[in-house]
Amino acid sequence: MLKPFKPLTIRKDAQKGTDDPQPPAAKRRKVSEDVEDRVESKTPASIRAPVPTLAHPRPPLQTVANPPSPPREKLTAFANYYSVLWRVPTNKKNKTWSGDGTLVVTAGTATFYDGTGKQMGRKPFSEPLLPGSALSLGGKELEVESLLSKEEFVNIMKPKRQAKSMPSPAQPPAKNTPPKPSLKDKLKTAKAESKPTPVTVNKALLQPFKGTTTKIPNLDKPVPRHDPNAAGAVVFKRPKKAPEGRQIVDVVLDPMLSKKLRPHQKDGVKFMYECVMGLREHAGDGCILADDMGLGKTLQTIALLWTLIMQNPVYKAPPVVKKALIVCPVGLIKNWKKEFNKWLPSQYVGVLELEDAKQVKHLDGKAFKVMIIGYERLRALADDFAEAHDIDIIICDEGHRLKTVKNKAAKAIESLNTSRRVILSGTPVQNNLNEFYAMVNFVNDGCLGSSKAFAKDFETPIMKSRQPDATEDDIERGEEASEELSRTTAPFILRRTADILAGFLPLKNEYVLFCNPTPEQALVYQSVVSSAMFSSALGSMDTALQLITILKKLCNSPALMKSTTSSDAPTSSSLATLNEMLPAKTSRYYHNRLSSKIRLLDILLQEIKKTTDEKVVLVSNYTSTLNLMADFLENTGLKYLRLDGSVPAKKRQGLVDQFNRAKSTQLFAFLLSAKAGGVGIDLTGASRLVLFDVDWNPATDEQAIARIHRQGQKRPTYIYRFLIKGGLEERIWQRQVVKLSLADSIVDSGNGKPKKKGARSSGGGKATFSLDELKDLFRFDASPSLRTHNLINCPCGGNGDVSIQSSRAQTPDETDDDADISSFVRSSQLSEGYPEDESGITSPVKRARKKRQLEDADAEAEELMKYTHLDTRDVCELPEDDMRLIQVEEKISDSCLMHVLRQDQDVVGGGVAYVFKKTKGVERVTETSAVSSE
Repeated sequence: MLKPFKPLTIRKDAQKGTDDPQPPAAKRRKVSEDVEDRVESKTPASIRAPVPTLAHPRPPLQTVANPPSPPREKLTAFANYYSVLWRVPTNKKNKTWSGDGTLVVTAGTATFYDGTGKQMGRKPFSEPLLPGSALSLGGKELEVESLLSKEEFVNIMKPKRQAKSMPSPAQPPAKNTPPKPSLKDKLKTAKAESKPTPVTVNKALLQPFKGTTTKIPNLDKPVPRHDPNAAGAVVFKRPKKAPEGRQIVDVVLDPMLSKKLRPHQKDGVKFMYECVMGLREHAGDGCILADDMGLGKTLQTIALLWTLIMQNPVYKAPPVVKKALIVCPVGLIKNWKKEFNKWLPSQYVGVLELEDAKQVKHLDGKAFKVMIIGYERLRALADDFAEAHDIDIIICDEGHRLKTVKNKAAKAIESLNTSRRVILSGTPVQNNLNEFYAMVNFVNDGCLGSSKAFAKDFETPIMKSRQPDATEDDIERGEEASEELSRTTAPFILRRTADILAGFLPLKNEYVLFCNPTPEQALVYQSVVSSAMFSSALGSMDTALQLITILKKLCNSPALMKSTTSSDAPTSSSLATLNEMLPAKTSRYYHNRLSSKIRLLDILLQEIKKTTDEKVVLVSNYTSTLNLMADFLENTGLKYLRLDGSVPAKKRQGLVDQFNRAKSTQLFAFLLSAKAGGVGIDLTGASRLVLFDVDWNPATDEQAIARIHRQGQKRPTYIYRFLIKGGLEERIWQRQVVKLSLADSIVDSGNGKPKKKGARSSGGGKATFSLDELKDLFRFDASPSLRTHNLINCPCGGNGDVSIQSSRAQTPDETDDDADISSFVRSSQLSEGYPEDESGITSPVKRARKKRQLEDADAEAEELMKYTHLDTRDVCELPEDDMRLIQVEEKISDSCLMHVLRQDQDVVGGGVAYVFKKTKGVERVTETSAVSSE
């Protein structure tokens, strides 16, 4: 079945019986004649095939020159360059960036380079990118920070590529390897080297000694980063001398920023630069920028930081600041980062939000130059900051929060051992000297000595001089201490008011509406004041403050009198106790519809919605009041957003941006808590603001107003302040105008102003009020006239035709000789007997003090006379063609408010009894009105 295997070598040929096998005929190639001749000569005749004769012989091939191909045109494609942040993908909750880099998008391809210039990834990509866009490339997560120009990209990558492409030192060419020396040769060489070699010096070639050995360095001419001679250039002050072997170069503010700054902002940047660089006459490297709200403290700070990060007055020295730390309220963190992107869009400034201890390590890194953290988070990370370093400057926004030298946030900052410190505060501390000392000592440690020395030299003399029973020596020492304190701190404190913006911001119309309460609201108010709790409140400051809060809420709406669970436990318990003391039928008036303010607000908002395309901001100090207004807006179909203390800090800036971008048909109102959102928030998308209640601190209301009347506002602004006539709110506003806040007098000690007449000093140093003052504070005035207007003795009659003037005439004893207390000599140098004047006052110092008190009263009256006083009680009854109605309309200059004033009192509850109006700024023609006029 199986055949044996046979190797190939013994296999027989396939053609059996053939002794002389013939090879197969070769294929004939198609070649020219000369080639055929050569082939035939080499082919045996026995196998040569017959050659056919060509009818037309082929001509020989000609040599043709082949010119080089024309050069191809270089293809160019439009490229975009971006500055990006990158990190490795992670599932952590708190993600951090690993570093910075650049992204190039060209010809449909995206290429990513890390911070060292190394290419990390590449992929097809053709989508548009904007700051904040995220993408994945090369196994990394990227986020676009800003758009770069081609020149900026080249400047970033050029030094990195040069460092990478720099050749290594060339190796010397290989030579013939000499033979290895023997041991005998090594011994001879060592013996020859051990012998000293005589040195022959040609004395004729030596330089003569000229008495110094200092080598003069070869210094080139210093070139500043920006042209100091350019038009509008902001050149900073030069140091008096340079370090040894160095030169001074001009530090010039980046023209990108200087052309956007206003004159007062340029002065502010110069002031801060001179302070932190030690170029002013004070001990320390810190300062306090105490500008009013809306003057651009954030922009001035960004300009300062950008200058210090990029430049140094010492030529070829590294920048002054490598790392900057900004400490601010948590609600302003997003706003700070947004401002950096707004004012430095084409420059890469790494800005990091510090949220946990793991991110503190970035203080020593190079990816981020500016770090932002909230005060609360700073206190939590105080121990981690103690181990960190490399912070060159610290900015404290709203720095009045550093109230005491023992503040934990201040201690955390001091642990960084950074001398350059700047405090930004639109409401600088003025009343409490302890707080003032804390701020000054923070920016310039030791400037005012120790806390005990400050109390001895400044605080105690000033406090004693302000007491009603102060002696003449106390007054003299207090005046000297005040002048010395002002002279010491003036070099590093800059304060400007909002008046300097009158030529830059649009018109601001402020209306104070003295609203008559509804009959039911007035009845509840009088029941509270006549209750037994009122009598007990007169003897206790704590109970009095709780009753003040209850009455303020009652002025907003009787519905707030309902006892509900609240975080304010003392007020809630007092309200429950008060309701038990009131008549049983009083609770039936606890409804929102019985609030005079709510009724007026309803009519005003509906008119604004109907006749304009403007948006409104509603401000209150109480969350419960915001809840009532939110219910009211929902019932009337008006769309709104809300920002109060319950909104997380990360979401606040998003709400603000959403409101500013939306049209009035999409979002009409913004509910704002004066405590949580009254600082640093930009709501220029609205041009009307309603202050629904009043605060003891006038700065709180001014901060709220500054949310819409600030840089970026293009429309005239209208501010409506609602006050209940004859009640507690009217008296609070009186003290706001004259800057005599009752709350500050109760809780502060050692204030820097004279106490209100009748006040006395308790043993603990806190100011209290007399029984008559508290009775006057709680008293409800139901008379038809306005008590505020009667106090200043204004003769306008309610038509607003009287100009600013003093309400007090000068008495004969108030001569110019008594006006200046500095003209008097010390009391110890005078005789004991003083001549009496007509008022019976013997001491010239006491006469001067009385003079100042009368001048303060005149100042109070003049401040109220800055308003136009309009009696609007009968406006609703005047016919359309009445001359008085026409005059009121001209002075009000607001059709929406006039619509409210013209409503029947039965509809609005009690109506508006008086309107005080004050206008600031210059009226301009907006783009809309200009187009319509054409």
